[in-house]
Amino acid sequence: MMSRCREMSLSAAVTEITDGSKVVLGHGAVTPNCVVEELVRQRERFRALQIFHLIYLGDPVHLERGMEQHMRVCSPFLSGGAMRHAVREGRADFIPRHFSQVPMLFGEGGAFQPDWAVVQVTPPDAEGRYSCSLSSDYTLPAARCAKRVLAVVNPELPYIGGDNFLRAEEIDILVTHASQPHTLPTATPGEVDLEIARYCAELIPDRATLQIGIGALPDAVLGLLKGHKDLGIHTELLTPGVLELYQSGAITGRYKGVRPGVMTAAFTMGDEALYRFLGEHRVLEQYPVDWVNDPYVIGQNERMISINSCIELDLYGQVCAEKVGGEMFSGSGGQVDYVRGARLSKGGKSIIALPSTAKGGALSRIVPVLGHGNVVTTGRNDVDFIVTEYGVAALAGRSELQRAEALVSIAHPAFREELERAVWEHFPAKRFWSNQ
Repeated sequence: MMSRCREMSLSAAVTEITDGSKVVLGHGAVTPNCVVEELVRQRERFRALQIFHLIYLGDPVHLERGMEQHMRVCSPFLSGGAMRHAVREGRADFIPRHFSQVPMLFGEGGAFQPDWAVVQVTPPDAEGRYSCSLSSDYTLPAARCAKRVLAVVNPELPYIGGDNFLRAEEIDILVTHASQPHTLPTATPGEVDLEIARYCAELIPDRATLQIGIGALPDAVLGLLKGHKDLGIHTELLTPGVLELYQSGAITGRYKGVRPGVMTAAFTMGDEALYRFLGEHRVLEQYPVDWVNDPYVIGQNERMISINSCIELDLYGQVCAEKVGGEMFSGSGGQVDYVRGARLSKGGKSIIALPSTAKGGALSRIVPVLGHGNVVTTGRNDVDFIVTEYGVAALAGRSELQRAEALVSIAHPAFREELERAVWEHFPAKRFWSNQ
């Protein structure tokens, strides 16, 4: 097939994007900031540009006050203060959506069928394939659905395989622009993180396949698994803590049900050491998120262990991971995808791990009922294990009263009396058995 690619300067390429277009931006560590900055420079051409992205790393100049007069941003996940403020002020829009379902927005009949996909890629390999580097997830599906594709060729990006490639005939415009991929600061676990991690690690057997997020707590869990054998990685997000565990020999992927022998992910965010290692070693394959996060795909891995967190949960076992005080904070991400996938896995477990309190101990994160305006991310029928620094509550298959009492037992001691009164008020079985 004859290539349709044209090489252009950045400013000329952006002039091809017309007002009213729907534009999907590449994700996370490979956010195409140079194109966004040029869109902002050319903002007077726009009155109704529509932009879609999830995690946006770098200076969010497109979200500054006043930019909504030129371009409107929507997202299923709010990853930073600029996007949160824009949504709260009505200058941007939140779209409720599980991560696995995001690519469905772009296809025929979808709510955001893109005119443009703007992505970053590596230089082509010997077969003429441009790797999408650190982000396949929704980035590659968007490029395959978009009417036109603008690809920023960045020689600083690590080459990563899997279903993570675009060919020249799939790209309309190529712009060369070198920049380092975005990194995230290293998070140092505190005493509470380490105690939660210890309980989580006890739930993880040898030969398990792991899904784990980013931050101090997940890294603390990974740090306790170096004595484990034949672990695998199947996760939406690959993070720095995985590298040290892999180098310890604990990760082999030998017993994975899906793509054994290699780590699988939808996207990667971390530090320079992780990016450099992945570029030099073919140990990771990335795939679109509608495959990686498909619960039925996840469930093909035996002993699948998912570890996620939340903002608060109530005594019914309902988990809120999206809102604080009734205001949007993040989104559902892939939490429900992996909670359900682990349930389909033979020997699988899903873990929701969280500190017992917030605001320096002033608030309990285990509450009688979810706060006003907060929403259910993971329903009580899907919840499996809850872990705080005070222990583990196994909820699956237990009665309402048993679940509530288990949650009280792992709440912070300062709030247990209040929660015990709520159990008495909300659960008739408690009053019945207390009178026998």
